[in-house]
Amino acid sequence: MEERAVLANIATIITKDLLIDEQHRHSSSGSFFSSSYPLLDASDDDEAEIFALMQQKRAVASAGQVKGKLKRTHIEEPAAASDRIPSKLARLEWKYAELNLLQRYADAQFESYLHMRKLTFLKIQQALEDILQRNALPGAPTPQTTLSLALWKLATDEHFEEIARKFQFPWSVCQQVVRSFWHIISDNYESFIKWPNSLEAQQSTLQGFQNVPQLSCFRELFGVISLKRLDIFLECEHAEVAVVLQLICNGEHKIIDCYVELEQDYTFEESPIGQTLALNPRTMPAGSYLIGSSSFPLKSYLVRPIEAECFRKDTVFNGLLEPAYQLADDVLDTLARRFQTLYALEARDLNEVRLIVESICAMHNLCVDFQDNYLETEAGGQNKFSWGGDLPGRRGSEKDAKGLRRRMELLDALVNTEEGE
Repeated sequence: MEERAVLANIATIITKDLLIDEQHRHSSSGSFFSSSYPLLDASDDDEAEIFALMQQKRAVASAGQVKGKLKRTHIEEPAAASDRIPSKLARLEWKYAELNLLQRYADAQFESYLHMRKLTFLKIQQALEDILQRNALPGAPTPQTTLSLALWKLATDEHFEEIARKFQFPWSVCQQVVRSFWHIISDNYESFIKWPNSLEAQQSTLQGFQNVPQLSCFRELFGVISLKRLDIFLECEHAEVAVVLQLICNGEHKIIDCYVELEQDYTFEESPIGQTLALNPRTMPAGSYLIGSSSFPLKSYLVRPIEAECFRKDTVFNGLLEPAYQLADDVLDTLARRFQTLYALEARDLNEVRLIVESICAMHNLCVDFQDNYLETEAGGQNKFSWGGDLPGRRGSEKDAKGLRRRMELLDALVNTEEGE
């Protein structure tokens, strides 16, 4: 008898549980209990009533948890998915008028905003039209609008929200358009930032420095390498972080290599060009070299100043290197004056910082190709901007035997013994 009573109670509880679950699935409003289940409506069983109330509370709590989970998924997962899925698989929804900066602004206004001539902008637009069309996301605007938004973002220190208000576009769509531009430029890096690989290009690079009077004494000079420290706000870190920008430029002030790394992780040896030169010195013509500051290590292919000047000859040699540092400073200064987003750079993560910097260097090279002289004529071209910083305390090693021998050969060839003593 007792067993039957226990079984009956268990059956009642299971039945009520099933009925409650069924009602919860099919009823989205009104009372938790439905009049279609008289057993639950008219039950005078205290334990069953308590059980039903407890089940009701659990159901409400469970529904709240599911709703909260769905809400978090809706907010967070799209961002995570965009990081996992390649940008080219995304889709833009451009349903707005085209942006034509050439017609929107008079010459003086246009140049004050984008820091280039209208003709230069038009030439860049024509040069990039095919590549932007081939790689555009589905639903993207025309190359003209894409380039206009991208260059506006790079040339000013305005946030996406300010740009959206100015041109009356949704800021999230502006963000998508500009970020797609960064990806396209980075994917075609070697079309814009060209390391001289062919014999003809290498000879042209060497000749380029011979055309600079202050550097013509360095007959095998292949490039000037420089560093700049930047504080950048990274969204992924919710904080400012310090990064190092490493550039190599040629005698025509064009950038032939760029690299960005967290300051705490940066070393020249770990940079792509540092690793490449260590493994294959033939990346540059035989006997050629780069000139760098004391922040760089001394190598057979990288000449840095003499740290401890013991003789006047050493001082003279270090003085001969100064124009190379000035050339690199001029390139960095040009970057900052033309692309003022460098003053207050923000990005989602380090990879996006690299995309932005590569895009800036690519646009800089195009401006050089098209001989844009806006910055030279603006206020006499004498304005200097304070941006970024040096790397104090960072000193490269001078222990490389081949580097020491190479520098001594240069010292003897460039500085007369009588003059140096």
